[in-house]
Amino acid sequence: MPVTPRRHLASLATALTFGLFASTPARAQPAIAQTAATAESLYDQASTDMDAGKFASACPKLEEVTRLIPEGVGAKLTLAECYEKAGRLASAWAQYTLIEPLATRAGQRERARQAAAKAKALKPRIAMLTVEVPAEVRSIDGLTVTRDGATLWEAQWGIALPIDQGTHALEATAPGRNAWKESVEVSGDAAKVTVEVKPLAMEVVAKTLAPPPPVVTAPRRPWQRPAALAAMGAGMLGVGIGATLGSLAIARNNDSNDGPCDAQNSCSQDGLDLRSQAVGLGNGSTIALFAGGALLAGGAVLWFMAPAAPTASKEKPSGHRVTMRVAVLPGGVRMQGGW
Repeated sequence: MPVTPRRHLASLATALTFGLFASTPARAQPAIAQTAATAESLYDQASTDMDAGKFASACPKLEEVTRLIPEGVGAKLTLAECYEKAGRLASAWAQYTLIEPLATRAGQRERARQAAAKAKALKPRIAMLTVEVPAEVRSIDGLTVTRDGATLWEAQWGIALPIDQGTHALEATAPGRNAWKESVEVSGDAAKVTVEVKPLAMEVVAKTLAPPPPVVTAPRRPWQRPAALAAMGAGMLGVGIGATLGSLAIARNNDSNDGPCDAQNSCSQDGLDLRSQAVGLGNGSTIALFAGGALLAGGAVLWFMAPAAPTASKEKPSGHRVTMRVAVLPGGVRMQGGW
């Protein structure tokens, strides 16, 4: 009675399990048994899917079986058949080609013969894809070409390579270059498709201008300008008082020279009193002038050092000015100011 692929896998799993049990420490044997059981369960499910024509579901299960039991020639043969029935002729051909030497080494001559015959029959039907990379593209530093996410090494450029029918994504990338991408459709047995990688344009990096540094403004001191005005006003008053006292001192000195004192500065008691008053008024005038000048200077410094008030928009000057006038009169001082 012929042996089905399912029975072949069961026999292989059993042989593999007992063989490993004989040479593996006891603590590792449960894991090996679990692996064999998992592989057999997946194989059974894949066989059911294949019987129902669900090859898209069956092939991934068989791929996992061959990963769990790499020595399983029967599972690999069934996977190749699944690829073939799913229309993935290039994958089926590659799998049959791989099985032939494995089956030969395992002493499974019939399977080796079957795999070789299948590979030979499929080869003329395989679609071929050639990816041409021109010299100007090859010269780009760091160039990487991929097909369906897998790298196409330089030795594969310009060579017709087996490929399954369907849609395939090609991409070429390089540092500092825009990626080249193209989707290619391969259909029909023995199809021959050639795609040329286009030059990769230099990547344009938008320059981001650094934001201007923040405007650092002096802290607002609302008291500063009123204080400046007060100081300048007091300074002007001091200057006015100094000027008035100076005028009075001159007047007292002139009065002493008009009679009480002669040209030789010989004075009567009234003259001496007038001269003494003139000296006192002169000293007071000097002090008032110096104090007023200092207040004026200090007020001006406070005014011009005060931070300007922030404005939301530029406005025309209002034309308002601060003015102060001092007039020295024979009988006193007159001050006039405006804001």
